[in-house]
Amino acid sequence: MKKLGILGGMGPESTLLYYKEIAAGYKRKDKDGNFPALTIETVNMYEMLGYCKAQQYDKLAEYLLRGIYNLEKAGADFAILASNTPHVVFDIIEKQAHIPLLNIVEPTYQAVKAVGIKKVVWLGTGFTMEQECFKRPFMEHGIDVVVPDERERALIDKIIAKELEFGIVNEESKKEIDIIIQRLIKEEGIEAVIMGCTELPLMYANEKLPVPVFDTLKYHIQGIVEYMFRE
Repeated sequence: MKKLGILGGMGPESTLLYYKEIAAGYKRKDKDGNFPALTIETVNMYEMLGYCKAQQYDKLAEYLLRGIYNLEKAGADFAILASNTPHVVFDIIEKQAHIPLLNIVEPTYQAVKAVGIKKVVWLGTGFTMEQECFKRPFMEHGIDVVVPDERERALIDKIIAKELEFGIVNEESKKEIDIIIQRLIKEEGIEAVIMGCTELPLMYANEKLPVPVFDTLKYHIQGIVEYMFRE
């Protein structure tokens, strides 16, 4: 079976979710009930975010590639970025890596496309909500992607950065995001929500919304487990 390399730490809570869910998914699929072979390389979340905010994408790609190369040295057959945000430079690092990288956006787009949904909202960090690269696969295939307004984006970003990144799930914060979603359903006619932050599932793990929810982490992990068993 293929050995996975996880570039994590962006933040630690989502890295833990990746490890837990990949291990569980692999064990269910393996005929002998084994756990997967994988290695984790963590990077400094704040350094990564600093490059993003400064739009220093060359430095961001260089920084992430050092981690990918360490995973290669550890024997990883393929690798993933355990966060949506660094995917802003995915195309750059994919070309320079020596092992395959699995993108987080593609499997989510495929899941949305499969059920015929035509309009979604992308929820995530302020950075990802403002970047066209996360919307592009949807838009290129006729799926409209909207984002909350500027005030709402700032609020969601604050909740992620100050609470969810540290594993804190605040019910009042969840209610504020729920209000945003309700407004977008009513005013923008969204048909589904993309949870485009790997920490948001901490808040919505056991919750139901009025429209379908597509969790980028969930679909990424499904693709990862399937790839590990691919001949």
